[in-house]
Amino acid sequence: MTYLAELDAALVGPRRAKRDLLQEAADHLEDATEALVAEGWPAGEARARAEADFGPLDEIADAYQTTLAVASSRRTAGILVLALVFQPFLWDKGLRLAELAAPAQTPDTWWFAFLDELMEFGGAAMIAGAFLGLLATGVGNRRRHAGRALARATAMFTLVSSVVLPTLAAGMIVGAGLGARIWVLLAFLLLLPLAVASASAWRTLGATAQRTGDGLRREAQEARHAGVLS
Repeated sequence: MTYLAELDAALVGPRRAKRDLLQEAADHLEDATEALVAEGWPAGEARARAEADFGPLDEIADAYQTTLAVASSRRTAGILVLALVFQPFLWDKGLRLAELAAPAQTPDTWWFAFLDELMEFGGAAMIAGAFLGLLATGVGNRRRHAGRALARATAMFTLVSSVVLPTLAAGMIVGAGLGARIWVLLAFLLLLPLAVASASAWRTLGATAQRTGDGLRREAQEARHAGVLS
């Protein structure tokens, strides 16, 4: 298996970002090899020298993996923003779907009022957090490179939001005695988008996993073995 193939096998993350990184490495190795051949090196030795100068596989893979983790977290934050930003308009500020689906008098209980306040402020905090994560892993990453810790925090924030917000919404629906139609709306307009965000968050956590040099070499060997068997 070639250097680039082993690097490919060692990386986990968004396909497009991974493809761009591998193309960047391929272009660099190609240019370095051509320069060495022009100096009189045999082609095989020139390629080996270019790869050695480029850097050890585990070091390059580790650096590239951080880039992929941040790219994955940026996508996760973007999905979370899209999942949350329209929720106030759908349920409370604009369409008021909760009332249209099954009008009911607001319960006069302390716990329902508490859930209502918690939904109001908690939802706003989640939307703000999603935007901050998107900015930090996007524009902010250009000024101060984001790392795996930020990518992991973005993924965990998404997973927590995907559990807390539907739980609060379900509690309010039960407390208000709303009908079955509101559950259908909740599933399509809130649960489904958050499920997509959660799936992306789990992939981000996978991309942030620390891989040791031995682990990278083992993954490359397994990929090489699978290639031979196929």
